[in-house]
Amino acid sequence: MLSIELESMRGEREFVSEITTLTNLKHENLVTLVGCCVEGAKRFLVYNYMENNSLAQVLLGGEQNRIKLRWEARGAILLGVARGLAYLHEEVKPHIVHRDIKASNILLDQNLIPKVSDFGLSRILRDNASHISTRVAGTLGYLAPEYAISGRLTRKTDVYSFGVLLLEIISGQTVVNFDFEHGEHYLVQKAWELYRANRLLQLVDPVLGMNYPEEDAVRYIKVGLLCVQETARFRPEMSTALKMLTNEIDIEGVQISQPGLVADLMNIKLGQKTTFQSLYSKASNMESTPSSLSSCL
Repeated sequence: MLSIELESMRGEREFVSEITTLTNLKHENLVTLVGCCVEGAKRFLVYNYMENNSLAQVLLGGEQNRIKLRWEARGAILLGVARGLAYLHEEVKPHIVHRDIKASNILLDQNLIPKVSDFGLSRILRDNASHISTRVAGTLGYLAPEYAISGRLTRKTDVYSFGVLLLEIISGQTVVNFDFEHGEHYLVQKAWELYRANRLLQLVDPVLGMNYPEEDAVRYIKVGLLCVQETARFRPEMSTALKMLTNEIDIEGVQISQPGLVADLMNIKLGQKTTFQSLYSKASNMESTPSSLSSCL
């Protein structure tokens, strides 16, 4: 059950948006809306019970909550999320952009089947529109750079977020890590540096030991990097990314360009002429920035 406090009209809009979106969605990898309740200023959305909470808690939470997910489970979660997004982007009419894909919005049932949840920020692409312009919302670290800068929302915005999520699942690391000695570390940046050094397997979660197929691991990470490329048109559609993950599309020899990275939204204004390259370079040279980079906008 999701509780929403109506501190502003934004909460009301998100409540109505989620009900409207979920009413007509039926897919194994999307949450099912059971009902809703209104009590004063409180709004409640009722989903089916998810025995294993969220992916953020299971994979990235503290030691008490973490489950040492085996490779097979991680792969199944990745494919499930990809199928859910492909359904939203390409099968359901009108098409839907989720706008807030992240580990805490992926719920897991008793069999660890992933369910994409929290459609409060989702937007509908009507009349086969390729994009819509909207206020920037989501979670820093998962935000596609072109969307963060311009507010231009496309399905490739979700693709970028999925790529970040993929890298988290394979590595067992959060999108942004912080320590006092080295400052902040960006997972997208780390994956890119390992790719350029031809050392991609160093990104794989060490808790897996050697219990994973190296060829699959390399392919998954490359798909993740393809999804987070700074140029949106170079990113694959979700259905294509899914086929890459299942090896229906061979990505051997596919060129991967530099990822985009939003390091600090405080310095980004709508319409500002800022290149993604400069954002990436800024992140690469950072020693420290505010510790709230992964907070919701």
